[in-house]
Amino acid sequence: MSDLDPEQVEALTDLMKLLQQSAAAGEQAAPAAADGPGVVEQLQTALGNFTGMVAGHFQALPDLFSSIISSIGALFAGTIAGPVHILIGAIAIILAAGFAAEFLINRLTAARRDTIQNKSPENLFETVKLVSTRAGLDLGGLIVFAVIALLVARIAVFDPGTRSYALQAVFWIVFLPRLIAALLRFALAPNRRELRLVTADDATAKSLYHNFTILFAIVGIAFFIRNVMEGAGTDAGGTFRFFVGFGINAWIIAVIWKARHGLTSIILGDEEDPTSGLERMARFWPYFSMAFIAFNWLLVQVTASMGVDALTAGRSLAVIALVVFAPFLDTMVRGIVSHIVPPMQGEGPVAEAAHLQTRHSYVRIARVALLAFLILVVGRIYGLNLLAFGGDDGSAVARNSVIFLLILAAGYLAWEITNLWVSHQLAKDSPPAETQDDDAEMGGAGKSRIATILPLMRIVLQVTIITLTGLLALSQLGINITPLLAGAGVIGLAVGFGAQTLVQDVVSGVFFLMDDAFRLGEFIDTGGAQGTIEKISLRSLQLRGTKGAVHIVPYGQIPKLTNLSRDWVIMKLKFTVPFDTDVEKVRKLFKKIGQEIMEMEEFKDDLLAPFKGQGVADVDDVGIVVRGKFTTKPGKQFGVRKEIYKRVQKTFEENGIQFARKEVRVQLPEAANLDDKQKETLASAAAAASAADEKKPAAE
Repeated sequence: MSDLDPEQVEALTDLMKLLQQSAAAGEQAAPAAADGPGVVEQLQTALGNFTGMVAGHFQALPDLFSSIISSIGALFAGTIAGPVHILIGAIAIILAAGFAAEFLINRLTAARRDTIQNKSPENLFETVKLVSTRAGLDLGGLIVFAVIALLVARIAVFDPGTRSYALQAVFWIVFLPRLIAALLRFALAPNRRELRLVTADDATAKSLYHNFTILFAIVGIAFFIRNVMEGAGTDAGGTFRFFVGFGINAWIIAVIWKARHGLTSIILGDEEDPTSGLERMARFWPYFSMAFIAFNWLLVQVTASMGVDALTAGRSLAVIALVVFAPFLDTMVRGIVSHIVPPMQGEGPVAEAAHLQTRHSYVRIARVALLAFLILVVGRIYGLNLLAFGGDDGSAVARNSVIFLLILAAGYLAWEITNLWVSHQLAKDSPPAETQDDDAEMGGAGKSRIATILPLMRIVLQVTIITLTGLLALSQLGINITPLLAGAGVIGLAVGFGAQTLVQDVVSGVFFLMDDAFRLGEFIDTGGAQGTIEKISLRSLQLRGTKGAVHIVPYGQIPKLTNLSRDWVIMKLKFTVPFDTDVEKVRKLFKKIGQEIMEMEEFKDDLLAPFKGQGVADVDDVGIVVRGKFTTKPGKQFGVRKEIYKRVQKTFEENGIQFARKEVRVQLPEAANLDDKQKETLASAAAAASAADEKKPAAE
């Protein structure tokens, strides 16, 4: 202080006094802020303001009509845009010049328009090409109309006020409805069903086209009247916007209600087998659109009653347009996806199902991107920069919330990408041709190895994605996941020690799959159970037995696995013939039967080696046992066996060969003289002895 001059000391003293006064004022304001209105009081205040605003608008309705009449009267009196005859003349000149330029452009492109009019597209690509060309011609004519109208207005109309209102009348009343009509014609093609990009019947397409074209014509007239009222200086603009907005929103809701079934068809598109989620969304969307439009109108009015002008009528209309036309965007997404999905490279039901799943994954990923785009655009229209919430300059809550949502979105995308990759690989699947026969007693050829392993890999990857996404999301919410990880480790050790059998089953299953020991659809023998593999899990196999029973076999309990359906099957058949049969003749007959069956259309693709004789296999007390064998694809051996049995029986009969059967011979002395009754008694005794011999156990 001793180094300061008197003026500096005085200035420092004044500064200290100001700081003390500011601190005292802050201490007095703090209690007042703490005692401010709560959420309930704020809602009651907002509701009271909204109710008062609505009541005020209805009370001001007579003033609104008088303001409109007086504004139009002022326009015709020439106090707003100059003499009315000059204004009308300016509008007529602008329209004449614009329409003349557009007519000239249409004449120059008449040949192209005639080609579009007379050509019928053969596929979706040609349809998109034709409607895009037609929309380009229509929009090109409108752009020429607008440019020429603007130039003529600047050249021919000298008064700025007259020129401004003339251009406003042309833009709002003429140009805007025609622009909307061109866009709707591109999407709906109300008069040409073959050029329609969406799946809608003629009644729905024409209803949407005409109603929205008329709606935007009314909107244009309303906007022009609003500008006239502002030029006349009337103060009923708020009431005017209230009733016009109410009428427009009510009109849109009525149009959607009338076309709700048609909008459902548009969302479903040409899907032959739509998913349950798509069906629910298609039924739900029209009602959601109507509810959202009503909510949007209420939001605009409530914010206006609170003095917030962020949601203007133009922004509200833009949001409504996005919501109403979202089904068209979804249909466009599905159309694009149908062209970028790679074709199915494999064959069979697995490849077909995987190809369909691939298309669904592409559609879901595209829908997520479309939904994110719509949310960002709607946020922008509402004045919210959703991307900036995650910035360093934002609040911690907003930043963490955005990152949390991004983690969930990334997890979902990882889930879909996993499904997409697995389905894309399965779409290349080409398993052996179906070999199951109606007479089959056990499974035929199984599915491919990729169709067996990839579904298990998908389960493992999906569990991993869910776990990581959940942990990262919880961490972003401020939850300490270290105890969770430690607890999971302890539980894992406990499970490892307490469920050693489970671990053994899982490890054994991994090695079985690595060795390609079995595949879905194959018939195997596990040492204790036989059956066709119907399901493979991480711990066990599910086998369907030959009598329909289901066997659940843990991998760890399989001591030895025999695969009876891998690559090919050899079947050996035995036939017993009398001792005096010519074995060489039987061999030749077997060879002939095998050649005949190989030439049959039913079996020629299934037989890998023909039926042929193998000579004498055994000799018993009945006759000679001859054997034949053949090789087929897995599962086809039973039908071939039935055909061989039928042909062998017929061929033996034609060649005088009989099948051996047991005989009991009773030798009587030459001097024996028996009557018929005694002979019958001997025959009965011999038959009984033969039957008793057949019933003896094998050990006897």
